[in-house]
Amino acid sequence: MARPALDAQQLAAMRRRLADQALAIYRERGLAAVSFRRVAEAVGISHTLIYRYFPDKDALLAQARAACFRDFETFVRAREAEDGGMTAHIHSVAQAYIDFAQQCPADYRLMFSTEQPPPDRYPQLLAARQSLFEHTVALIDRYVQRGELRGDARLIAHALWINLHGLMMLHGAQQLVHGMTLAQLIDPIIDRLLTSEERKP
Repeated sequence: MARPALDAQQLAAMRRRLADQALAIYRERGLAAVSFRRVAEAVGISHTLIYRYFPDKDALLAQARAACFRDFETFVRAREAEDGGMTAHIHSVAQAYIDFAQQCPADYRLMFSTEQPPPDRYPQLLAARQSLFEHTVALIDRYVQRGELRGDARLIAHALWINLHGLMMLHGAQQLVHGMTLAQLIDPIIDRLLTSEERKP
């Protein structure tokens, strides 16, 4: 007898549940420990039934990564300080980025691992990846429009993201060995970026 069809809400709820369990296993035991069988057993369904919700492990991990990106955005935006002017505002976003990476290192590694399918294969993941970045572009553009910064807001946002990610990759690999720590580098790097944009002719 065929299983009854699930409606969209039921499908979405079970996919979230499975992705949450995959994240729990990954955080505790590492990515190699995440398998359809282990996730299904933890949720209490047959290891074959999980294929009703995800075609393969990449799709399951894409949903898990999207959840991490949404948590990342929530974390950063909750710490965004808009009332202190441009420099304080952008610094607050940068510091929140660093704080998330330090407080949730496993999630950060999963989000930015080089061993994953291209994000455009999974529209939900691509949208989650883009959301906080687009918010950052918009806040930088606000200061460009006010004349406090000069240049292309998207390019400035890219430079900000690249600097922050580079710092976290070096820090995570314990390669900040040239005389300055992560804490010593964050503010000067952001200040230099903003100053160089302010002084453009």
